[in-house]
Amino acid sequence: MGDFLTDDALQLLADFRSNVPLPTEAVVEAVYQRAVQGQPRQPRRRFADRRRLVPVGVVALLAFAAAAFAAVREAPWWQSGSPPVDPQAVVSVARDNMPADVRVADARTVATDGDSALVAVPLDETGYCLIPALDGHASLGASCVYSVTHAERGDSDSSETAVRARSGDTPARWLAFGRITDPRASKLDLGAFTVDLAPGGFFLVEIPDAQWASLGGTANRGAILDGSGQVLRRGCVNWGASPNGASSRFASTLWVDQPSGECTPQTLPPVPTIDLSKATKLFDVTLTQPFSIWRTGQSITFEKAPASDGTTCVVVLGPGLPVNGFGNGCGFRLDLPRSGDPPINPAMGTDLHHANGNAFYAWQITGSTDPSAGITKLTLTSGSASATVDYRDNFFFAQLPATTPGPRVGDVPLPDGPWVLTGYDAAGGQVYRVDLNALQKRNEPH
Repeated sequence: MGDFLTDDALQLLADFRSNVPLPTEAVVEAVYQRAVQGQPRQPRRRFADRRRLVPVGVVALLAFAAAAFAAVREAPWWQSGSPPVDPQAVVSVARDNMPADVRVADARTVATDGDSALVAVPLDETGYCLIPALDGHASLGASCVYSVTHAERGDSDSSETAVRARSGDTPARWLAFGRITDPRASKLDLGAFTVDLAPGGFFLVEIPDAQWASLGGTANRGAILDGSGQVLRRGCVNWGASPNGASSRFASTLWVDQPSGECTPQTLPPVPTIDLSKATKLFDVTLTQPFSIWRTGQSITFEKAPASDGTTCVVVLGPGLPVNGFGNGCGFRLDLPRSGDPPINPAMGTDLHHANGNAFYAWQITGSTDPSAGITKLTLTSGSASATVDYRDNFFFAQLPATTPGPRVGDVPLPDGPWVLTGYDAAGGQVYRVDLNALQKRNEPH
């Protein structure tokens, strides 16, 4: 990226990233993996009515849920265990999840295997983040689940494999780790071996070198067992790529619920590329609030471009970055509402910024409309206040004309409202309206 960044762009990035560290390659690949495997996890501070317009912001991976169920055995898991092996990694996770309540003081090393370790951090009321570490250093990324729901069904389980490639004198390593939230669970039968679950349902195992050749790229039957050896759930164990020839990255999800049938390896399709040579302009926006790396008053351009997987991406161009402001990724994936869906599909997002010594959150609304609905105009209103909604080719963008003070612990409220997004046809008739306050309340993690 240094080949084309100007001094101004570097300063913008420094300002924007003062509280949120840049994502590692592992985190980028983990975000993509979650998206293509269809798991219901989205970046923090981004809420959508339906999750087909996917902002690919690269922060920790989260699971939205409507209710909470604490999966503990005798006491909360954070009341026992050793301090985290890499405290700085815990701090980084806390920054990634601002303004979520990441309880840094309650972070614990919850499982070990030789010099490998798994650190868990409580998140909000029942959620958790997992941070694998090797040699006392957490360099393999992190994943977070916002709240635990339906613990016995495993809706909020997390299971991963992580690979560290060989580099000079540093040997390759292969870890399997995660959490089974069912409080009855005692063991995880992975087929090749069985893992004992630590308090809270956490597990970590280093896959022996002698098994890399036989397990790499394969899948087999597995089971979650209770203390008496009875099967609680059956599924498939997806080993993913072994360290042989792999780069350091998160591999495919280790455990896939599947009561019966043949297990087949889960592989990732190639990351889609965007053909910017075929991009067409949607509209220009003069920012009334900061957005991403850009400041109030700067002008940015939204364009749409085809991706190699057949989808359409919306990319953003602006000062300091002569190419897509979201790097090589898709800023927003434009999937139009399907038949039977509401004609407006909004997503809400907020970013933490600083100005004149004050921290604040700036809110923006993005989304798509159904072409068959005949919507030609969109307005964003709150009483007598209104904001312009830039809209073309069924994509829209708007910024709320007020901000929310920060930083905050817990949910970030909308500025004083209520806020309503309304679509009109060419004759001025109202087609559809969205209560954004209700949308935020419905999708905000609890």
